[in-house]
Amino acid sequence: MSYLLNGSNWALSQPMNIPSLILAQLSITLVSVVIGLAIAFPLALFVSISRPSYQPILNPATYYAPLVGVTGVLYTIPSLAFMAFLVPWTGFSPATIIIPLVAYTQLVLIRNIVAARRAVDPTLVDVGRAMGMNGAQLQRYVVLPLSLPLIVAGLRVVTVTTIGIATFAPLIGVEDIGTLIFQGFNFSYNDQILAGVIVVSVLAIAADLLLLAVQRLLSRGRQIVPAT
Repeated sequence: MSYLLNGSNWALSQPMNIPSLILAQLSITLVSVVIGLAIAFPLALFVSISRPSYQPILNPATYYAPLVGVTGVLYTIPSLAFMAFLVPWTGFSPATIIIPLVAYTQLVLIRNIVAARRAVDPTLVDVGRAMGMNGAQLQRYVVLPLSLPLIVAGLRVVTVTTIGIATFAPLIGVEDIGTLIFQGFNFSYNDQILAGVIVVSVLAIAADLLLLAVQRLLSRGRQIVPAT
């Protein structure tokens, strides 16, 4: 604990100070999750749309299983192997860690978004349609608000996972909290390793609690289980 309690390690004027490393970790996580959501949401929206039976060839639901299969394969690739594969193209840059993190978000986000949309009571959609809403209005005012709690539940999973995997960033020359851990191993400085582990754990727990609060606010007492 002495490393964390040492005020000089928190001073912004010092190189590799803890606040800067925390900000770097959060930046990598935020960018990865936002990009992941931007990719997963339209894909999930597409495969969860049902078409009339007279348009079987255009039925997007038939693409759900292959999409989950592809994202499932990406999810199983070890992060170190994924980064090593990207280095010849992306070099030792943030993109080398962000691309795998974005890929890992897809399986959980797509499954949760599709499950959230399918869980919406069709009766409520029919009521909205009876009130004169068109397709876009139904999605915006009925389906999306009712789907948000489960979508946020998926975001909780991917956010905590992303924070953890992002600690490998120092392996490709990108500094974040993982720098404390790897430097601690290199110099056999257990206090620095412990400091990195504690800070990463606190970040993950804080992010999870924040999103849990948002989820409970949106669900208003309904029990929400992520589709993982």
